[in-house]
Amino acid sequence: MNLADLDLLTIIIAYLFLFYGHTATVMFAFGQGMLIDLFSGGLHGLFTFLYLCVFGAVYLGSQLFNLQHPRGQMIIVALAVLLKKMMFFMMLTVFYHRLSFSKDFLWVSVFLVVGTGLISPILFYLFDCLRADPLEDTHGSLNERP
Repeated sequence: MNLADLDLLTIIIAYLFLFYGHTATVMFAFGQGMLIDLFSGGLHGLFTFLYLCVFGAVYLGSQLFNLQHPRGQMIIVALAVLLKKMMFFMMLTVFYHRLSFSKDFLWVSVFLVVGTGLISPILFYLFDCLRADPLEDTHGSLNERP
């Protein structure tokens, strides 16, 4: 297990929800789910459903917690990843009856839920540093002209 195992798409969905609103976020979640479904060999529509569930969890979580505060970011992202993992397990057990999960697999999933929640404020900060506000740049350059 490494850093790439953390659910970065859920953090990106939460970030987009905070700064770009519902429409852009649901389009991104739907598009990412479709792309993953297209390139994976699994059930068609599984990841589209999962990432739309992530969007729903972020939306509902933002009604209860402040997504602008680091504590709220950790809680909302961790709950969204937890819902995604639970829905993934339920969908697999419904469609694949002979599938069984080991305790190690479940512990790794819990670790990934906690790890993704803990790393989310750091990535929100990094995304904020990368984001450029073109309106502030134009206002600043207009005021500097003689």
